[in-house]
Amino acid sequence: MLLMVDNSQGHSAYAKNALLTSRMNMNPGGKQAHLWDGWFMHHGEKITQKMIFPQDHPEYPNMPKGMKYVLIEQVQCKDCTSDHCCAKQVLDHQPDFQAQNSLVKKVVESAGHRCIFLPKFHCELNFIEYFWGATKRYLRNNCNYTFSTLQENMPKALASVKVHTIQKWEHRMEQWMEAYRTGLGA
Repeated sequence: MLLMVDNSQGHSAYAKNALLTSRMNMNPGGKQAHLWDGWFMHHGEKITQKMIFPQDHPEYPNMPKGMKYVLIEQVQCKDCTSDHCCAKQVLDHQPDFQAQNSLVKKVVESAGHRCIFLPKFHCELNFIEYFWGATKRYLRNNCNYTFSTLQENMPKALASVKVHTIQKWEHRMEQWMEAYRTGLGA
């Protein structure tokens, strides 16, 4: 099965220890996440990289390394006096950081399915917005405000959207796209 997911903030949540530079400081310690191990290539060899200093480290025992030390270990910079922005840019382009998947994608793929994310669209260009609108309308019209009824009605609501209706949405979406293409949306 292929699951198409719209681009909402909730759908792009990551594990708390995922390799994300937004969760790292430039320097060791402080308030930053304890990230899982990363890796980098050095002379054709894949090297595992701990993102936490070892327990017996003299200065930073069991503390997150921060971007500076991660980059020094990767031989990305020798002195690494660069600012936070530059370090973030370099790390964001490393393969271990780029390989991070959202929790939604991990769950879907671990169940043996495929998952694709739509790019950010205006809602009028997004099939899923139309689909969820129709589904919510069905649920509102068939509601007694209990969770058990919601659970019972959800499959019916999803099935209530006909292919013909989806084709109409596609036509409407194409009209919106043409309007934007010709400058009518400005």
